[in-house]
Amino acid sequence: MQTFADDLHVAGLPTILVSLEVGDPDVVVELEKHAEGPPREKFALCALRLGVLALRQAAGELDATAVRDAAQDLLQNLGQLLTKRGSEISGDISGALRQYFDPSTGALPQRIEALLRSDGELDRALRAHLAPENSTIASALNAHLGEGSAIFKLLSPHDANGIKAQIEVALELAMAEQQEGILKEFSLDNKESALSRLIAELVSNNGALRTDLKTQVNDLVGEFSLDKPDSALSRLVARVENAHKRISDEFSTDNDHSAIARLSRMLTETSEQIDKNLTLDDDGSSLSRLKRELQTMIEGLVTSNTFFQTEVRTTLAALQARREEASRSTRHGLEFQEQIGPVIAAETQRVNDLHETTGTTTGAIKNCKIGDFVTTLGPDSAAPGARIAWEVKSDKSYDLKSALSEIEQARKNRQAQTGIFVFSSNAAPDGLQRFARYGNDVVITWDPENLDSDLYIKAAYSVARALVIRETHESVESEEAVKAIVVATRAIEKQLEHLDHIKTWAETTRINGAKIADRAVKMREDLADQVEVLDMHLNGLRTNGAQA
Repeated sequence: MQTFADDLHVAGLPTILVSLEVGDPDVVVELEKHAEGPPREKFALCALRLGVLALRQAAGELDATAVRDAAQDLLQNLGQLLTKRGSEISGDISGALRQYFDPSTGALPQRIEALLRSDGELDRALRAHLAPENSTIASALNAHLGEGSAIFKLLSPHDANGIKAQIEVALELAMAEQQEGILKEFSLDNKESALSRLIAELVSNNGALRTDLKTQVNDLVGEFSLDKPDSALSRLVARVENAHKRISDEFSTDNDHSAIARLSRMLTETSEQIDKNLTLDDDGSSLSRLKRELQTMIEGLVTSNTFFQTEVRTTLAALQARREEASRSTRHGLEFQEQIGPVIAAETQRVNDLHETTGTTTGAIKNCKIGDFVTTLGPDSAAPGARIAWEVKSDKSYDLKSALSEIEQARKNRQAQTGIFVFSSNAAPDGLQRFARYGNDVVITWDPENLDSDLYIKAAYSVARALVIRETHESVESEEAVKAIVVATRAIEKQLEHLDHIKTWAETTRINGAKIADRAVKMREDLADQVEVLDMHLNGLRTNGAQA
């Protein structure tokens, strides 16, 4: 009869002959379940192979291909998590925005209608401030530029206090003072005048020149006489009078080319232009164009808002249908342990791991059944054969300390490297974080009535698998990469806390709408950064494994 060993010889694989006498009761029981001959030998060889692989994993050896597959699974989990949470956040924000942008009941359309109707607030405000008559701007212009204004009086040629009158008085006073000063200097009655001093000096120095000097002095006096039309003083007076006439002409309203007349025309044209551009009666005015542009923008906003509201209603209806379907499913009335078991099983099967329900069987500790579920990482994972122990409770007598103690015992009883303790949401201690890691253990809360809480199971499972990688990897480069993975895991824990904040803010959307939007953006950026960190270091693990 051909044995299993003969099959190996035929396949050309190297073999070694081992003769064993088995005395372990458990092994003997299992071997006796198979018929003697090739079936028993084949089972014994498979059991021996599994034992060898388990011992190899305990010695710290790591399969590079398994690490790469675990990294890909972790990235896929993160991608699905981000996609789902992005969709849920969009739905929550859409519900909040509907209160403001609904065409029939939204606060923004009602406010816009109150502003833009014919007798609305904007129309009344514009008429009050910009109407041609009795408006604020008309009153202000009349006060500053009208007939009773200070500038009108100042520019009036007939006003005694006007610029023209003041210039005339100033010129007359200046001319009188200059004329008086000049006459004093050329007066012989004044002994201190320049002319008297000059004559005295000339007489004292040269008496013979008196006659000629008198003639010259007479000529000089003649230059300052107003009786001679061609004297210097007469010419000066003529120039002053010409200048006075030119100034009077420039400030005369009778002269159309005067400066004051041009200024008056400019003010009138400016006032007419302002009235023309700030009236709603003229379709070509700036104010009318502004109104048309605002109406066009608002109509476009209302159209896009209506389309957005339609999409929001469709999304919310689909979400509500899914929730109602979930509430009618068979999970609704089951016990807590029976409810969470299928969720954990589905998650482990998704990544080709093995899920076992162990709450009714004893483990490595004698007569100890602690450890409700055990997840064994599959052969394609980063740590084949590694185990994760699950302990689930819906008991209010448990606090965090007792939970950590029990999950530690569950790990020992089920010979697991990491553990996950799950509280029921209605039995969790007050103040307990919904997701937290304590060494090699993860503590979460789960609500069977809320599909969103399945996210915490997926996150806890991903973190536990990453911790197994850390426990089974020993190379320096990989250790640094695993440390980076732990940092990224911490960041994921923080983002899950932010999700709780978002849920609380969503309940008061009208007040905290801005917080939701800001936090959603920041979460998306932080999660993207952490995914890049994981990707970089897991690629490093993949490269190191390939080289090994």
